[in-house]
Amino acid sequence: MRLQVSAALIGIALGASNASAGRLFGDVKISGKPAPEGMLITVQAAKPADKDKEKAAPAPVDSVKTDKVGSYKVMVKNEGKFKLTVHQGKQTAVLEVFSYKEPTRYDLVVEEKDGKLTVRRK
Repeated sequence: MRLQVSAALIGIALGASNASAGRLFGDVKISGKPAPEGMLITVQAAKPADKDKEKAAPAPVDSVKTDKVGSYKVMVKNEGKFKLTVHQGKQTAVLEVFSYKEPTRYDLVVEEKDGKLTVRRK
């Protein structure tokens, strides 16, 4: 019994430390209102891991959809520079973000300027 409790506590402690590592989160606003539920947000490495590979875009690290209040949470395992992409219909907008050991908040403002989708940090 004591061994099971100890193992459970160790598992919880390890899970808790990994749960917040490299988390990017925030709210997305469009025209001053929360983004609609289901807006796709993807995060990918800023540069391909293998420099010898062709100039193909790196695979997404994580992708999520906004919730009913326009919020998102993305898990990034590594620290460093990443590209966060907001997808609205057939348009996309990219913002350079950084992942740290501690969770980092990126509140986003999505706008359309001259027919092109843009995203910036609030």
